[in-house]
Amino acid sequence: MDSEPITHFDQDPQRLAVIGECIENYDVGKPGAKWPNNIISRTTVVYGSGVIADRDDPVVHDVDPAEWELCQRIAAEANAAISGADVGMGSESSDPFNEFYITANRGDSVPSLITEEFIREKFRGTLFPPVTITVEPLVEQGVWWSEVMADADGYVGEELESYLAPWRSMMSYFKDSPHLSGASFVRIGDLEALQDLDTKSYPDGTEINGCVLPRLAVGLTNQGSIAGIFGYSVQT
Repeated sequence: MDSEPITHFDQDPQRLAVIGECIENYDVGKPGAKWPNNIISRTTVVYGSGVIADRDDPVVHDVDPAEWELCQRIAAEANAAISGADVGMGSESSDPFNEFYITANRGDSVPSLITEEFIREKFRGTLFPPVTITVEPLVEQGVWWSEVMADADGYVGEELESYLAPWRSMMSYFKDSPHLSGASFVRIGDLEALQDLDTKSYPDGTEINGCVLPRLAVGLTNQGSIAGIFGYSVQT
């Protein structure tokens, strides 16, 4: 017999803390603005399901308990696989990845691939509207991998292998997981693209573009949840 769906989740401070640095505006810009100096809206909340939403956005939950448990397990295992490695990727700060998931409702449509549109949908209008999103396969190529390798500039031999080991362990986890498909690396925000923005495109209250840029490695479950790891690269 199927378990009863979970139809209520409280807002979860621990889930919010995972993305919290991307919400922080460091007292820059209008206090009541959504994006005064940040990539994820100041009015963002996160539920125990991992669902991200604006605090005024009504959220309907209809979650299979087994799916929620699976998402939590995947996130924990993916985070363990990368072994606390710094996000880096040009960051001016030293910060690790953290467990991340957004559990789908029963009956949600399931895409064949993770796309920019799908990521925006999952963030439910909380992302800085002009921000760019790149989604690339979780393999050793592409823009995301070039940024990983840039941090290893000058490394050779055992030093290079040691640096790459947690990244490769994480990629192997996604590749080998029987519960995931479409494993992707998602870059939300690109420094050059943000600097090139016409300030006329800024939402009301934005003083400057945010500099704490989300970086995610995630895969899709059969029910359309995304799970994996979330970090950020600080670029000013």
